[in-house]
Amino acid sequence: MFSKIYNFKYNVDELLSLEEEVLNTTPADHGYFMHRDDTPDMTQDILMLKDLTCIDKVNEILNPIEILPEHSIGFEHVRPNQVVQLHQDFLTGWVNPFTRKSNIIFNLNDFPVYIIHEDSTHNKYIQPQQILVLDVTKKHGCDHKEINQLTKLFTLNIRKTYNDTVEYLDTIL
Repeated sequence: MFSKIYNFKYNVDELLSLEEEVLNTTPADHGYFMHRDDTPDMTQDILMLKDLTCIDKVNEILNPIEILPEHSIGFEHVRPNQVVQLHQDFLTGWVNPFTRKSNIIFNLNDFPVYIIHEDSTHNKYIQPQQILVLDVTKKHGCDHKEINQLTKLFTLNIRKTYNDTVEYLDTIL
């Protein structure tokens, strides 16, 4: 499997309330971080929770998911009418302890988000009030060439492999 969908009730407005801090915080130099990445099709702002003051709020919003300072959260915006090309998330290298090996994606929109994979039989829609666990070591992207508005996603990385993340979420959700 490349991805798995879960129904998970979350408050979109509460998640969006975290965006300003994530976008406007300069991360400490831990030797490993990714903050802002702009490409023609999307923007990503990702920070480790130890660089933010909102860890308690994130813990409340995402309960029962355990939140730790070494986890990261982010906002990803897919520009209107764009396709995020297939890619893997290894900006900081696969041996880096903070490399994202999987990602939990929250749909912050009132429309489905279409996640694509190299093997199209694994493509999935994330509906509102759903989360998707994504194996970012496999090629993935997002097809929104028919969506005429900005697509907003909240991401959580709990520093686990895809299989370990799925196993963990299966026990708590």
